[in-house]
Amino acid sequence: MVPVKLAVSKGFTLIELVTVIVVLGIVSIGISGFLRSGMQIYADANERQQILSESRFAVERMNRELRGAIPNSVRLKHDLLTEIQCLEFVPALWVSFYTTLPLTSSATQARIVEYAGNNNQFSVQNGDFAFVYPTDNDDIYDATEQKRRTVLSCSDAIDADDDGNPDGDGDCDTADSTSHTAELTLSGHFDDNSPASRMYFGRKTISFCARTENGKQGIYRHEGTISTIQELYDDGGDLMAQHLVNDLSDSSQLPFAISNAVLNRNALVHLLLTFELNEEQMNYSIEVHIPNVP
Repeated sequence: MVPVKLAVSKGFTLIELVTVIVVLGIVSIGISGFLRSGMQIYADANERQQILSESRFAVERMNRELRGAIPNSVRLKHDLLTEIQCLEFVPALWVSFYTTLPLTSSATQARIVEYAGNNNQFSVQNGDFAFVYPTDNDDIYDATEQKRRTVLSCSDAIDADDDGNPDGDGDCDTADSTSHTAELTLSGHFDDNSPASRMYFGRKTISFCARTENGKQGIYRHEGTISTIQELYDDGGDLMAQHLVNDLSDSSQLPFAISNAVLNRNALVHLLLTFELNEEQMNYSIEVHIPNVP
């Protein structure tokens, strides 16, 4: 009789099961840590991109608008107690050269030609301001300095070549003058000539203000009227960038500064901005060159 061999079933021992469980636990902890680290890196990158996008938009916008400022119109005002600082200037709508300028007390007429460097169609509205040879802030904001005059009317119906036929239809908005000239009636005469015969036109002020609103510090853009007294805007305006962390109660950390024009260079505006979001910090130190000259 042949003996029958019984199959012996083998299983996992308790020690092996415990070892497997421990190994799986270690692996899962490592994987979860890796995933958590990856998610944190992704979140940090998003925050960095957010603060970079916001700050870059504000800096580029300020840079572009400041470069179009009428010369010597940039001015600053701040209050360390309320922690507000505003940078104000008058943007140039158009730049022209004049051929005649009222310089006597009874004269009010000026003749101008369109400057080819203007970025938009030349159109002067009644109530706009004409500026000639402004050498400081007072010339821009104080009309008694006689460097700023209000435009009362504008006509392009000028017989520039003396042939008896006007070159335009009388409306400066149509820009149909063949000689590209216009005659302005102004609110008064000017105090002085521009060495380059330049005339700038402006309508309003633009202010960039750094302040805290609703517990968040940021940069706001405002538009206002041309006035001798600069306004500190404590609310309203368009939010351009938040997460600004400059200490506005410390004069050494104010975000805006001006270097006035001297003989060998034009005016400079310094932007010293620090943005921070969840310990991600972005610093800007930029000099904006104001190219326009009186």
